[in-house]
Amino acid sequence: MRTNPGIIDNKLHLGLLIHLANQFKDQLISHYFSGADITAAQFKVLIHIYKGITSPVEISKNLVMDAGAISRMVDRMVKHNLIVRNPNPVDKRQVILALTDKGLVICDRFQNEALSSILSDLTARLTPDESRLLVELITKMLPDEITAPHR
Repeated sequence: MRTNPGIIDNKLHLGLLIHLANQFKDQLISHYFSGADITAAQFKVLIHIYKGITSPVEISKNLVMDAGAISRMVDRMVKHNLIVRNPNPVDKRQVILALTDKGLVICDRFQNEALSSILSDLTARLTPDESRLLVELITKMLPDEITAPHR
């Protein structure tokens, strides 16, 4: 009988573990930014804009969120002075999202201090070698077109 390498037992399979690890990471992000009143989902939008992805359509594709959810989130983020909408000079039907000074400070803070703190908490139960191996294995598991934009 051939066993599936992604299943340790019927309850704890690779798909569930990846989902749980993602939820744990989002909890750490939300906790870290709780004083700034930012959710993990809002932070993900901010960091996409910070990295140059300014189209709500592209952000929704990258975050696998429907257009309505992104639109509502952008509305809330504009109200909280985290981002602004600017008309697209090429196509007036579209908007370009940009960070406000407040949004930029949050992203800079993440790059400079939060990222290492969150990753440290996320991998606290792993040795440095196990952390490196996990990164190598997940990178190998994912198709190149998914990891390429982040390299």
